[in-house]
Amino acid sequence: MPRLERDLIVESAGDGVELRDGETLVLQAHPADFELDIPQAPTFDEARAAGEDLVHDAGHLYPGCFTCGPDRSQGDGLRLFMGRIPERERFLAAAWTPDPQLTPQQTLPGEFVWAALDCPTIWAAWFGDDGELRFPRGYFSVLARQRVELLGSVPTGEPAIVTAWPISRDGRKHVTGAAIHSRDGALLARAESLLVDVER
Repeated sequence: MPRLERDLIVESAGDGVELRDGETLVLQAHPADFELDIPQAPTFDEARAAGEDLVHDAGHLYPGCFTCGPDRSQGDGLRLFMGRIPERERFLAAAWTPDPQLTPQQTLPGEFVWAALDCPTIWAAWFGDDGELRFPRGYFSVLARQRVELLGSVPTGEPAIVTAWPISRDGRKHVTGAAIHSRDGALLARAESLLVDVER
């Protein structure tokens, strides 16, 4: 994990970039194709109904999280709260309207879209084989790799549908997916995340 409140170094590396904390490599990024099957998006009304069963209703590990933290005020965080749709097992959804105060632009900057696709995939990793979603005990799931494709702009002030789902699990490793659709169902962005469980 990179330490906070310190300058990091961004350097070109082949066809991508590297982020370093002094001599320590923090992350690498480069273009790559990937395949990802996207489950059918719920309707906006179905996604909105998922707000009646939010995943953090029983508590939140990081309530100040920029993406999914309920302690963030309007315009200070994405306030993206995932919930469950009863008819769809091991599937999360949110009816989400990005606050115009987040950016002077009319669409979210790419880094905000990446953030919006990050936390939902972590929540999706916590589904058990029985379909129940549980907070980790004694461990946490950290992002090891994220693949993202931006297919369209995500406007601020306009409703969108965010979904997330587990794909596979192998011991401590989880692969999960997430997507952002417009209210009328157009796919705007998709992501596949590899998460690894580590002891706290």
